[in-house]
Amino acid sequence: MTALVRAAERALADVYDPCSQAWQRPLSLPDLGLVRDVAADSDGRVTVRISLTVPFCMAVHTIMQAVEARVGAVPGVTAVDVRIDTDTPWTPAAMSATPGRPGGPPGRRAAPGRRPVPDRRSRPAGE
Repeated sequence: MTALVRAAERALADVYDPCSQAWQRPLSLPDLGLVRDVAADSDGRVTVRISLTVPFCMAVHTIMQAVEARVGAVPGVTAVDVRIDTDTPWTPAAMSATPGRPGGPPGRRAAPGRRPVPDRRSRPAGE
């Protein structure tokens, strides 16, 4: 595994599943077990293969854009190709254990000093 692949994998820890954020239980793509493979060539082109929790995921473009942005910001990365793995179905067993809760279900997790879910308040129309 190259240093560029390791750096890209670390960057993916900052990509959160939009649905988990909506439920105020933000989980990163690696925590959900959605990252299937990360590869890089000698020219800095990185390929990330991910699965989706459901085949008809409405957030697929948002997820792909976030992966491209985070991995693309890694020094040395010249291009990012995100591929959706439709051959490997996702199951909850793919989820990682949360630190401090070995083997348990993942819990709320965010990068230190970051709020993964913005504060939003519903307001009646016209306010």
